[in-house]
Amino acid sequence: MSGTPQLCVVQTIPREGPGLVQPLALERGWQLHVTRLWTDQPLPTPQQGQAFLLLGGPASANDRHGRIPELVRLCQHLLEQQIPALGICLGLQVLAKAKGCVVRAARQRELGWLDPQGRQWTLHQTPAGRNHPLLRGVPDPLPVFQLHGEEVAPERSVETMATSPLCHNQIAALGPAAYGVQGHMELDRDMAERWFAEDDDLVPIARQARFNGTGLATLMPIGRMFYGNWLALAAEQLAAA
Repeated sequence: MSGTPQLCVVQTIPREGPGLVQPLALERGWQLHVTRLWTDQPLPTPQQGQAFLLLGGPASANDRHGRIPELVRLCQHLLEQQIPALGICLGLQVLAKAKGCVVRAARQRELGWLDPQGRQWTLHQTPAGRNHPLLRGVPDPLPVFQLHGEEVAPERSVETMATSPLCHNQIAALGPAAYGVQGHMELDRDMAERWFAEDDDLVPIARQARFNGTGLATLMPIGRMFYGNWLALAAEQLAAA
């Protein structure tokens, strides 16, 4: 690859943006191209030198209406061509759907900083995760902010790198250049405030907003490390293409 790498961000709703990933990418010399699916913007046609970041949202990867089927087709192309891609929450589920995996209702919705017993949501790395550059330097167990009611079912073709008792595929590899994370390590302060004010799933637990300062103080450095690892991996994959 020659020239400046481009990060193609696919955003499904206004409040779920790239968060911490945007300044990290810009610091590392990436150009950003954002596609906003709630507008009539077409999805990008993948080009040489591009990586894709697929963001979250309240839609389901199983939706047969709107722009989700179009997004699934894009992800099929990304997987087939081994184009660097990372999906967050819905983004993970759409990548998994494109791979032929089952996306189903979770046994229990995971929402906010804390589980119903008041304990912080945490992930545990698998042996594959501990040995993978995507999780280099990331703590184990790993605290995370959650906002999902569906999950990717266990599948032999998916390499699970971090898991939890309620959701098997919390961080996963879906191919040589495709990864996904169910939780939200991209969260920054503006996004956290907006989510608790606007998201119908978070409004009932708005009392958790008081954890924003403490939670983000822990989460944001981890998010920078995790997404820094991914950007480095994606750059290596583009250079080798």
